[in-house]
Amino acid sequence: MLLLVGSAWGACVWAAGGLMPSDVRRWLLALRSRAIARGKRAASMKSGAKSEKTSLSDVSEMTDIVRLGLLAGLSFDAALEMYCANKTGLLSRSLGRARMCWQTGMASREDALAEVARVTHVRQLESFAAAVGQAHVLGAPLADTLARQGIEMRSAHRADVERQIERAPVKLLVPTGTLILPALLLSILGPLLAASGMI
Repeated sequence: MLLLVGSAWGACVWAAGGLMPSDVRRWLLALRSRAIARGKRAASMKSGAKSEKTSLSDVSEMTDIVRLGLLAGLSFDAALEMYCANKTGLLSRSLGRARMCWQTGMASREDALAEVARVTHVRQLESFAAAVGQAHVLGAPLADTLARQGIEMRSAHRADVERQIERAPVKLLVPTGTLILPALLLSILGPLLAASGMI
């Protein structure tokens, strides 16, 4: 549709302004290449957003940075702002939005952090949100709670990595069976069959 409108407009300009057909053709090709480039850019941005994922190591790193900020004398909001300012990714963007929500009064601190857990699909952030909310309500020291949570998240991440390592030999059976074994059988049985005269 865009090409038809562009070609009709180009023909009118060519007829009215005395442009050569090669100029119109060049203009239409440039218009088409710009549209293709825009489509590719939009597709790459969409696939990049889908592939972005938050891991447990990112969450444990965030809890450690916030805990160190608390130990250095910063408030929770200032420590979280320091993390969001120096990190990129889905987790830092979500935490920045959540911090803006509770600072403007749109949501409570615990609800905003629970929303971050829902957006990033990391279940451990729900316990982080509950711990932060309880610490602010009760006035408990948050640094100790975050230290325990960081240890739990690192152990959960280690267990997840060990599970993936245990699955690796099972995943390697498929390429081994389909690619290596037939070639091995041919290299062993081929000369035997040729020597016996069956081939």
